[in-house]
Amino acid sequence: MPAKEDLDPKTVSRTRKVADGERTGELQTRLCRPQLDVPDGHIRLSGDLEHDSIVNGPGLRAVLWTQGCRQHCPGCQNPETWTEDPTVGATVPIEKVKEELRKLKGQSGITFCGGEPMLQCKALLEIARFCHQELGWNVWSFTGLVYERIPRDGIEWEFIKELDALIDGPFIMSQRDLTMKFRGSRNQRILHLKDGEIVSEE
Repeated sequence: MPAKEDLDPKTVSRTRKVADGERTGELQTRLCRPQLDVPDGHIRLSGDLEHDSIVNGPGLRAVLWTQGCRQHCPGCQNPETWTEDPTVGATVPIEKVKEELRKLKGQSGITFCGGEPMLQCKALLEIARFCHQELGWNVWSFTGLVYERIPRDGIEWEFIKELDALIDGPFIMSQRDLTMKFRGSRNQRILHLKDGEIVSEE
């Protein structure tokens, strides 16, 4: 094996990038695994269902606020949604959420906010399918995770495949930009998806 000083600098650089990428992927996986501990058939929400929102996606939208986040971005506007304590927020039957969504009029879609929606993929997947199939809405979600490092071997990717758009990336205070549509910092992207794959980006 060559001595460290004999290694090609480009090889060293590539090796470091691979190692850094693996560490980044492992850290991101911990942000969504294990999933939040919620009884089957339920979802834990941090606030009431909103409607007629114009700031979380195109058109008039319903907004579902999920409880729990492990990212803890400095400057987050919803730090009360971070805790996974089961006594915080409301644990609600998914069927009750569907009932409330059915009552809404004039909405073009739904957006999942948080908290970190990726912590409750099973519940949100069911709600997303309901919104597509029964209500005919488009479905958007925010996440503090970066799209390219979302695990593709489980419920997380099944959820991503059901989305029409994903706004990805953590909020970064040094990149805060109030002029950006539907986002808080310049690193965040609006990814338009089809079957989980990016078809366009804003």
